[in-house]
Amino acid sequence: MKKIAILIACATAACGGPPASSPDATNPPPMTNDHSSSIAIDASGSTIYVVNADSDSISILDAHARTLTAELALANRPAIAGDGTYTPSVMPRALALAPDGKTLYVTGERSGRVYAIDLATRAVRDAKVGSEPIGVVVSADGESLFVALSQDGKVVRVRASDLSIDGTADVGGEPWALAWSPSDGSLLVSIFMGPGAIAIDPTSMQMKGTWTIPDVAPRGDARLAHGAVRGLYDVAARPGTSEVWIAHAMLGIDTPQPALDFERTAFPSLSIFRAGAFATTLTTDAQDVPGIDGSFADIVSGPHAIAFTHDGALALVADSNSEDVLAVDAKTRVEAALARPLPGHQPEGIVISPDDKLAYVDQRNTGDVAVVAIDGTAISVDGATIPRFASGDPMPAGLRLGQHLFYSANSDEYPITKNHWVACATCHMEGRSDAVTWLFAQGPRDTPSNAGGMLGTGFLFRTADRNKVQDYWHTINVEQGGTFDPTAQAALLDALTDYVNHGIPLPMPPTTDPSLVAKGAEIFGRAGVGCAACHGGPRFTDSGAGNATLDLGGTIELHDVGTCVGGGTFPDVDHQDVEGHARAACAFDTPSLNGVASSPPYLHDGSAATLHDVLEQTRGKMGDISTLSADDEAALVEYLRSL
Repeated sequence: MKKIAILIACATAACGGPPASSPDATNPPPMTNDHSSSIAIDASGSTIYVVNADSDSISILDAHARTLTAELALANRPAIAGDGTYTPSVMPRALALAPDGKTLYVTGERSGRVYAIDLATRAVRDAKVGSEPIGVVVSADGESLFVALSQDGKVVRVRASDLSIDGTADVGGEPWALAWSPSDGSLLVSIFMGPGAIAIDPTSMQMKGTWTIPDVAPRGDARLAHGAVRGLYDVAARPGTSEVWIAHAMLGIDTPQPALDFERTAFPSLSIFRAGAFATTLTTDAQDVPGIDGSFADIVSGPHAIAFTHDGALALVADSNSEDVLAVDAKTRVEAALARPLPGHQPEGIVISPDDKLAYVDQRNTGDVAVVAIDGTAISVDGATIPRFASGDPMPAGLRLGQHLFYSANSDEYPITKNHWVACATCHMEGRSDAVTWLFAQGPRDTPSNAGGMLGTGFLFRTADRNKVQDYWHTINVEQGGTFDPTAQAALLDALTDYVNHGIPLPMPPTTDPSLVAKGAEIFGRAGVGCAACHGGPRFTDSGAGNATLDLGGTIELHDVGTCVGGGTFPDVDHQDVEGHARAACAFDTPSLNGVASSPPYLHDGSAATLHDVLEQTRGKMGDISTLSADDEAALVEYLRSL
């Protein structure tokens, strides 16, 4: 073993988990608020631990003195690469503490590893567990930890003794946050793009059922909360009850442009299950619609984390995009208070002190922790933030500004949105996609991923309507309700562009079969199959070919691959690009294939749920895919998943 300076802790004052024997409804385990989190506090309330996702480190804070005790590295400090990109090698995302308080665990999203640290010696053990581990929790007996592998669609059980995997649940989708069910001791995992959470027996690792959050149909006025359930960032049990709360968004994809605007697009939501059965969804409604009263009196956006007071009376929600903390009376299920603005940016986690007097908020962008005082159902910002970096922030200031702009719907500070509704990250969740299709003026459009940046991918928009990220001030001012002046505020647009192009890493590919990948690569490159004819080069696209300056009035490589929506209530239509050049309804820009496994559904209108569906829908339209056998097609898909 080697020694490195690392310390992490559990997200609650006392870690729970499934009992040593199989749990049942009549003998539930002694859990209160045990779930995965990016910030933690020890049982005495004196020490705070928080991940620094962009700095590959863990910070230890003195909660009483409100000072940094140490910043402890998990890897070498990230730095700008030769191509200008900034990519952490570990990207720690969640913390967990063994019940005896002697061992700490952390997940590394980009390293694909879980780390176990002996707190007395600071010796570290680590092991590969899969692709993009996010949530982590520990069993009550301390013998096992459970890790959600977001890109592998699995939850694994890991032996604490040697960090070997001794159980796997294939849950599909993108498993994200973990928690223990207060009803029967099941392990719950949220599926990031819906439909809800999956319950797993922690002993057999068999799935017991899906806790589905229903999409909400339109209710007349499109400003009333409704839409598709996406971005399930956290799941937590309410102490002293059988309730489980899930933080997420609802996206109003039924509304077409030009009616589609900031207050008809996205709705912050908390969905509640009682004893495994769906109970209700709390959210924001338009306050000026007669007879309609939303659960939240204030507009918030991007709920990322939940923490309950230990009596279960109050739920505190960290809203990443509106940059605030929302207090919800857990009994009456309505807003009790709002702490805004916080003195920092991009809150991603929250934990409450053992005496329920203070909450601590992980603010990723500013590299600090905000402190919020709790007085009954009232909350307020309590003093200055606690710094987290011992030797400065390794991410350059320009990228930090761009990150802030990308994730911010804080209209009190920048003109990115109106009334705290919509950030870039509202649709480009985690810098990627929201897995829905919006009804834009050009036709139905699936949300593309920004991961890996736009440089080298050619033109932007599905029909090459834009040629640079700075053009997205149009999106900010239309869908987001912003008031951006592209000339006067060009510096902000440049910072946003820099972050999109250099600060959002490509996803780590899911675990694949090397032999199938090699076979698929050969099939992909066959001239007769036709994949490489359009998906060539380092970014797997011919967009911009023969047009090095991306002149919107010059040569534009577009293709009709037979996926045009020609009928129905919302077809693809002829339109103009951002400079007024004509674009045909059914001629599409070739998307990059980098990170394609992480961005279903596919095609310009999201009509293909899987990569297999893409091949089926384009048979006879792109090369001679129809000649491939089922085995060849499976190998080709495996290769695509590896990109």
